Amino acid sequence: MKNYHTHVPVPQGGYLCSVTREDWPRVASAEGMTPCFGIHPWHAAGVDAAEPAFELDEWLSRYPQADVGETGLDGCEAHRGSMEAQELLLQVHLGAAFRHDRMAHLHGAHAWGRLQEILRERRRTGTMPRVLLHAWNGSPELARQFVQLGCVFSVGLRELTHPKAAERLAPIPADKLFPETDDHPEDWPKVLALLAAMKGI
Repeated sequence: MKNYHTHVPVPQGGYLCSVTREDWPRVASAEGMTPCFGIHPWHAAGVDAAEPAFELDEWLSRYPQADVGETGLDGCEAHRGSMEAQELLLQVHLGAAFRHDRMAHLHGAHAWGRLQEILRERRRTGTMPRVLLHAWNGSPELARQFVQLGCVFSVGLRELTHPKAAERLAPIPADKLFPETDDHPEDWPKVLALLAAMKGI
């Protein structure tokens, strides 16, 4: 089983996500990992969305095994002020993922509802790429709606040990739910054990 969302190269392999444009060469050169090129919503403020729009196409053409991410939306108080910039960048990432037939790895903290609206509109217009929702912690109803949109999910130790974890993950089929460690590769054994206990994965 590979790691579906990490920022640190790991022995089991998986998806190594960047957080800034400067991070792309690092993830591209990591052995045994699938690089993911993106700009995290925490870093959206002040970024001219036109620049990564061209660069992402270049990097995805150069690395045909790569995915897109980390990208998405963050509606928490510290980042709410950059929501317009976040949405512009997200659309750039989703467009590149769709054109190159790659998976988009999405962050959605405090913004799952808005993220779903954006994906629904892309599905309506036939421009929705494959999507992985990282660190899933939304409601069961939102989970059901994202499943209907064809999304897959990844969770780490923080999500799996939350008091509402079983409730939040119940609507997600086992074949749509994957393990991740984010910034904590040492959590891998516990993540696998908890997923196995909860969903038989």
